[in-house]
Amino acid sequence: MSKSPRKRLSNQFPRTNELPSQSSKFWAKEKDRYLRQLLISDIEEQTGRELVVYFASLSEAINHSDPDDLSEVIDGLTGNTIDLIIQTPGGSVDAVEKFVTVLKSRVASYRVIVPSLAKSGGTVIAMSSEKILLGVNSELGPIDPQFVLPNIGAVPCQFIADDETQQPVIRSLAQSAVARMIQLAEKILSQGMLSSAKPDKVSEVIGKISSSDTYNSHGAVIDFSEAQGLGLSVEWMPAESDLWKRIWLLHCCYDHDLKMRRLGKIIEGVSNSIARPPSY
Repeated sequence: MSKSPRKRLSNQFPRTNELPSQSSKFWAKEKDRYLRQLLISDIEEQTGRELVVYFASLSEAINHSDPDDLSEVIDGLTGNTIDLIIQTPGGSVDAVEKFVTVLKSRVASYRVIVPSLAKSGGTVIAMSSEKILLGVNSELGPIDPQFVLPNIGAVPCQFIADDETQQPVIRSLAQSAVARMIQLAEKILSQGMLSSAKPDKVSEVIGKISSSDTYNSHGAVIDFSEAQGLGLSVEWMPAESDLWKRIWLLHCCYDHDLKMRRLGKIIEGVSNSIARPPSY
């Protein structure tokens, strides 16, 4: 008796019947990227929106190269309504401002999806969108800027600004950093997801999320319920939903590939892709 043919495992690795247009050696070298882009395309089909991913390791801050890379990835899109998946520990206020400026100048509207974390400056980018999509593993964070002091580490600029034992120039720099972050956040919220809110409400939200006294830790977790309580425009992705499962699978691919390839960041769409080595 002949054995029945082995069942095709198409559910384990999505594929077509056509061979790739790239050479076999090049395709094998880039297969991780092609699989991620295939998953991006699946999510785009489900949401009806084009998708861009900004994924950084936890040691890699947002810097001034990122907005340029983001713009180049957007060049590969065909429309101007997108979703942005973001994973970042944060970064400098100036780099975050340029990142947001590029987004707003290149696309008509965008949502931000946070599978795991978008802290500090990443939270500011998320707040610049029309809506933030969060799931069970998602977290935003306080936007109080930090300075690194010798023998201490990261310290809230608010604390340094209030510390009369610090050098005047250090206190002035700390005060400027706090003012810049508040100014940027107020501008983003008042022109974006809180544009219909009264100025007092915008100031209230900024006062809570930018003060080191509110959460007592720069790494504090602002989950869906907390973000909703702050008045941000957020949408819940249930853990059992197909969209969340696809997004989490894609997140896990980036997390794995960054570690295995020892990369610092990947900025990627369904067509264009840029990978950066760690900054150290």
